[in-house]
Amino acid sequence: MISKVNPNRIQVLFNQFLQEKQYIQNVSPNTVDFYLQSFKAFNLSLPLTQAQLNSEIVRMRQESKTPNGINAYIRGLRPFLRFLSDNGHIKDSLKLKKLKCEEKQMRTFSDAQIRAILSYKPKTKTEHRLLALLMLLIDTGVRINEALTLTRSAVDFENLLLDVKGKGSKVRRIPLSIECRRALFKHLNSHPHELIFCNRDGGKIRYDNLRREFRKLVSKLGIKGFDGSFHAFRRYFVTFSIRKNVNPFLVQRMLGHSSLSMTNKYLKLETSDLSSAHVSALQGGTR
Repeated sequence: MISKVNPNRIQVLFNQFLQEKQYIQNVSPNTVDFYLQSFKAFNLSLPLTQAQLNSEIVRMRQESKTPNGINAYIRGLRPFLRFLSDNGHIKDSLKLKKLKCEEKQMRTFSDAQIRAILSYKPKTKTEHRLLALLMLLIDTGVRINEALTLTRSAVDFENLLLDVKGKGSKVRRIPLSIECRRALFKHLNSHPHELIFCNRDGGKIRYDNLRREFRKLVSKLGIKGFDGSFHAFRRYFVTFSIRKNVNPFLVQRMLGHSSLSMTNKYLKLETSDLSSAHVSALQGGTR
């Protein structure tokens, strides 16, 4: 329990926690916002106990919040609970276990759908920008926000390399294909701004506008079964790489995952994919 019962004390401690995360651990503004939303969702008060945490989860379930949504809040609150314990603000170690959720099959694109996207001939400046962006997502597996914050200086055209700033402001260097380099070079010649993918004023593109453009393209190409997320390209990158016998640890590094288990979550292969990968490995004489 927190020794001094003060209704504002836990807010003070949480603000201190956020400051340490920002100025000592240098977490991103998005991560700070994630912690803040998780803290607000639990509506904590003093004294802080395990029973109170459990009752807050019950309350959220009664309010029809989904298990996946609650698990996100749990994930965001855990660092604060560790902060309280490590700094002696609570005597007992409080724990939050994630709720069991039905594992959903994560959808991605087929090879035929990817070929249809890459074969499309853009007719407007907006479509040219969109196709260059999709080429990058397919070629590298970067997150959509990582792509939208890329600058000119991040691209090494000579050596076919790209410096990507991922979660936690960690920078990783990943390779580019010649085709992707060509698409990026051509796109950058179409505007003078520092951001590679930007609006007409050089600012960051609004995600909603970009997604609307993408939905139009998907509809025009007659692509079905698409889940509406740019993350589907990231999943395609993983499955395609593994089918081509790319080292899983290299795939993990390119994606910026902290562990191989996270990469495995993306690897939801169909039976045909597994069979073709097995045959390919046998023919190549690899294990």
